[in-house]
Amino acid sequence: MNTLEKLLLKLIEVAKTLGLSEFDVNNATEYLNNKEYGLSYDTIITQMYEYDLEINNEIYLLISQIGKKMKLADSDYL
Repeated sequence: MNTLEKLLLKLIEVAKTLGLSEFDVNNATEYLNNKEYGLSYDTIITQMYEYDLEINNEIYLLISQIGKKMKLADSDYL
């Protein structure tokens, strides 16, 4: 498992503990398992936003770290 996969798995676990639905967690996990990293990431951060899940600075830094590793513009995940 590469670094990006580990970070995405950690983000999925965090989202799960914050109360993201099992449906969304399963979708993101399936994307990750199929090496669809962008879809996995987008699923998690979009649904966290849609459900208005409150995140702390540590979670934001994880989101940011993954975004940078995927070479996304900051505006893609702010």
